[in-house]
Amino acid sequence: MMIFTDKVTKTYQSGEVTIYALKQASIEIPVSKIVAILGPSGSGKSTLLNVIGGIDRYDSGSIQVNNGTLENLKDRQLTEYRRNNVGFIFQQYNLIPTLTVKENVEVGQELSENPLEMEDILQKVGMWDKKDKFPYQLSGGEQQRVAIARALIKNPRLLLCDEPTGALDEETGKNILKLLKFVNDHYGTTILIVTHNQGIGDMAHMAIRMSSGEIVESSHNETPLDPEKVTWS
Repeated sequence: MMIFTDKVTKTYQSGEVTIYALKQASIEIPVSKIVAILGPSGSGKSTLLNVIGGIDRYDSGSIQVNNGTLENLKDRQLTEYRRNNVGFIFQQYNLIPTLTVKENVEVGQELSENPLEMEDILQKVGMWDKKDKFPYQLSGGEQQRVAIARALIKNPRLLLCDEPTGALDEETGKNILKLLKFVNDHYGTTILIVTHNQGIGDMAHMAIRMSSGEIVESSHNETPLDPEKVTWS
């Protein structure tokens, strides 16, 4: 999935003050690669992720995905874009507490016209043996694995991860990064990871650095680091 952002700007009003969440953000996202979006809180990382994912609208500029532009899509078309192309993973796992692991993943399966096979996905994320457990019976890392399975079963071409390791300890966080690398290697899924952890940029094929709503630097990494060797911060 080819993604280009061209001078994308998004603002918010705080009284009479205009706040730039994104300011003239232009970047090309490589196909089937892991891309880390780095920067401090309030730098525009999550906003960039959300406009690419079709969660938020932007004020000006253009986002091209394959042969179409997101700003030309009506609300129903944007919903279809999210449903058919994008998987979302957040820091808060957003699992439904009254549903089992399998039932939570089925929520994602039902959104897709071409879902992957349930047992295969849960086996790959190491949760098949706990398919009948409820979220409260799982550790944080296990809940994140379920959230990843729920996103993956849709068979998305684009996986958007907003601080997926932010609530996890180092060992568990690195296990999640290894799982994301496996997904990229096995399925060729384009993965965008928003993070404040600078070390995660070293395991990505590309790192985008943001500050005050602007993309200030982008760099390609020909030899991404193994997730086990990521410096944790």
